[in-house]
Amino acid sequence: MEAIERIIKRIQEDADWKIKEYQQKAQREIEKIRRAEEGKWKREREKLISSGKREAETIKQMYISKAHLDGKKMLMNAREKVIEDIIEEMLSKFKEYGNYDAYLEESLEAAQGVLGGEFNVVCMKDDIPRIKEISSKLGLNITVMEGDVEYGGILAVSKDSLKKVDYTARAFIERNIGDIRKRIYVKLFGEEHA
Repeated sequence: MEAIERIIKRIQEDADWKIKEYQQKAQREIEKIRRAEEGKWKREREKLISSGKREAETIKQMYISKAHLDGKKMLMNAREKVIEDIIEEMLSKFKEYGNYDAYLEESLEAAQGVLGGEFNVVCMKDDIPRIKEISSKLGLNITVMEGDVEYGGILAVSKDSLKKVDYTARAFIERNIGDIRKRIYVKLFGEEHA
């Protein structure tokens, strides 16, 4: 019986040795797979980090650009508001700039050149005496009437009402708006961009 026990013991030892060998081999394979997967994971992680950094930088630059453009837009809007306020101030004080009587005389002469010697003039109530005086000096046969002429100047209309020329303060500003805006920009902002 002892021989059988030795055989069984020997088989048991061989089996234990084979199991141990397979376990070690399996452990080496597992470690090899783990290292390979860890390497893949590290490379993938690095790619994701790099991609994330690029994307973050792109987003950052996009926000910086947007903020820059928004700032420029706000500056342009603020400048535009200042210009509009100055133009409104110019209109409200139109009669105070330069020689208003000379402007009325030039306007009546220009209207005469377009409409002839007889036409109607619409103006502000307080300008009626001035215009009558200037027209008699120029030898014009005009009818002067009060009308809705904001800020000053004249609106000249032919007797048959078919032709009209506008020499009101607002029309003067509109005709010269490019030069006016340029002058304001240069004076206030040191630039010629209007």
